[in-house]
Amino acid sequence: MTLGELIDQREQLRDQKRALTGELKGVDAQLYANEEALLEALDAAGLEHAKIDGVSVSVSEQTMPSVTDWDSLYDFIKQNDAFYMLQRRVSTGPYREMLQMEQDVPGVEPYVQRKVNMRSA
Repeated sequence: MTLGELIDQREQLRDQKRALTGELKGVDAQLYANEEALLEALDAAGLEHAKIDGVSVSVSEQTMPSVTDWDSLYDFIKQNDAFYMLQRRVSTGPYREMLQMEQDVPGVEPYVQRKVNMRSA
């Protein structure tokens, strides 16, 4: 393929992805609304599990964290050596800043990710 054909193909694929993403967002919203309605119906019936026409649904609950004071959380993690509570991911922006300041970050090796950026005229 020529460069022009590759660019045209990419533009078509991006347009196709945008359309599918829009459809997916609509389906996700419907699924969310359906889940809320199902939870309400199960709660109203006093049920945690139901089976109708071979399809079963059940309610599960998980306690999730919602941080209200990051400084307190970080203090707790440090004092209790509880770093396992954090996800293992380095924030890209601050890491790049440290590289620009020529500061070494032990245990991290930079790599260059290459991508094609495209804007329609």
